[in-house]
Amino acid sequence: MDDCWKIAQECVKKGVKDIIWDGKELDWIKPERCREFFRGVGLKYLIGEPFLKGFRKLLAEYTPDRDYELCLIVPCSYGKPYHQSYIHYLIRSAIKEYLMVGLIHEVIVTNAGVVPREIDEMWPYIAYDWNPAYETREIKECYIKILSCRLLEYFKRNLKHYHKLAAFLRWNSDSWKAVELASKDLGIEIPNLAPNSVPKVEVRKVSLEGLYKDEDLVLVTPTSLQALKSGVKKVLVTKT
Repeated sequence: MDDCWKIAQECVKKGVKDIIWDGKELDWIKPERCREFFRGVGLKYLIGEPFLKGFRKLLAEYTPDRDYELCLIVPCSYGKPYHQSYIHYLIRSAIKEYLMVGLIHEVIVTNAGVVPREIDEMWPYIAYDWNPAYETREIKECYIKILSCRLLEYFKRNLKHYHKLAAFLRWNSDSWKAVELASKDLGIEIPNLAPNSVPKVEVRKVSLEGLYKDEDLVLVTPTSLQALKSGVKKVLVTKT
């Protein structure tokens, strides 16, 4: 311990600064006190001040950087930022040929709000953990209603930037229920590209024989990823 302290003092003498980079460029909204990490389940973690301010800023200031052939609605992940997570890596790998040429815009749906891919590394979207194991029936109902409302507001402002919409979500997920509600309110069809069933052996394999309990792992089985790839191709070639 004393040796570590001596090394630290030597670094100070050499002029090494206490803070070289503080991450403020990655603040979607300005923190009032500090970059708090939000771990919990409840209304605070649905409509708490940072998430509320973040969504208001999204509606007031954000537009997609271009027009896209497809907006793909995908789930959040325990790993943050989302794009660094195992699930998102495999989802993106399956459709990389379309992402690389700018045909698809990904939008993540979560208790934290509606998160376009470009801001998934920004605070507060990088600093929360909503654990579904602690959800109650009441909070699940609130989650569905609030997320569907946010989706509706987002697409009212940005639908013109997308030729088509689709989702890749578990059929039994609350996020998909929210998308269905928003779809009805918008009066447009939002197909779910996930398969209705997946071989259990595939789920066991991607979960490392049950070591990982995340329900969304069903989305990164070979069957699901093939369904995503085929579904995206079909959506993009279908004329309307």
